[in-house]
Amino acid sequence: MGRLSLKNVTERPHGSGNLYFRRKVAGKDTYIRLPDADHPDFHAEYRRLSAPDSKRKGPATGSIGALVALYRANPEYKSLELSTRINQARYLDLIDQQIGERSVRGIRPTHIYTIRDRMAETPGKANAWVSVLRSLLAYATRLDMRGDNPASGIKRLELGEYEPWPADLLAVALEKATPMTRLAIVTGLCSGQRVSDCIRMQYGWIDGGIMELTQKKTNKIVAIPMHGFWTGELKKLPRKATTLLYERSGAPFKTTGAVQKRFRDLMADKDVREVHADLVARELIDADATFSFHGLRKNACCYLLELGLSDTETGSILGMSSEMVRHYGKRARALMIARNAAERVTAGRIVPIARAK
Repeated sequence: MGRLSLKNVTERPHGSGNLYFRRKVAGKDTYIRLPDADHPDFHAEYRRLSAPDSKRKGPATGSIGALVALYRANPEYKSLELSTRINQARYLDLIDQQIGERSVRGIRPTHIYTIRDRMAETPGKANAWVSVLRSLLAYATRLDMRGDNPASGIKRLELGEYEPWPADLLAVALEKATPMTRLAIVTGLCSGQRVSDCIRMQYGWIDGGIMELTQKKTNKIVAIPMHGFWTGELKKLPRKATTLLYERSGAPFKTTGAVQKRFRDLMADKDVREVHADLVARELIDADATFSFHGLRKNACCYLLELGLSDTETGSILGMSSEMVRHYGKRARALMIARNAAERVTAGRIVPIARAK
């Protein structure tokens, strides 16, 4: 994408391609995410945000946008600490942009999960978004705009470590997944890339069995040798798009949330849940352990280390720092050390037998 020069439009972070509209809220800069520059809605959204307040079309009665306006006007919101109000304002703008036209009565948990999952790679932001939406919809119940709060049961995304998928779970997931979801799993497992990069991968980026791309989040250039397992899975499905992964319609995935929803549905499958329960019973995982697309990135890291690649080589393929490789590969290293030491450890005597005098 060429450099875009429009008033109040900025790229954050620089080089990422993510565009934001800068606006003053309570005297402070706040940033509202814009569609991609080549998206058909970009210019309409830019014109809407650029219009003076007096010329902006007001939200429809009963809409989320109207609720946001009422929420901002209520005395409790105005009495919040300035820093809290500025932070909430940022997410209120985001909510208005994303679902402002949707009716308050019509919003359901599935809509909230879908948008939350689009932000899964920034779980702190996703959790803050859900928190503000929960407060907003609680206010809607006070105004009798609806009788319940569909955001009240939405769980927070884990901020801790992503867990690699156990072999048994991976096997049943590959068996039970739909063909495209299976290809998504294999792509994540063999490439070690984030879901946002996997859905962007194109056939034209493959050169001599190497997938080359620039990571969307970090702007790092990576070159990934394509395992035969991956290329074999690609051959099983028809090419309906320029991208490796695509929707049921044949169009490329537009959001990461669409893939995350497929994974969430897969993890709810009866057979997958049975394997999960068995792993818990064998004390191999915690009862509340969850496995996401990002966990496949850790699987890939451990696999490369077990092959004997160095931290630098592994990091170059995955687009990770050497420090992150060491962090992700802790389990792989423990196993490698145990295997290498096994013969020496088992050759010795645990309890030496005293010689007869």
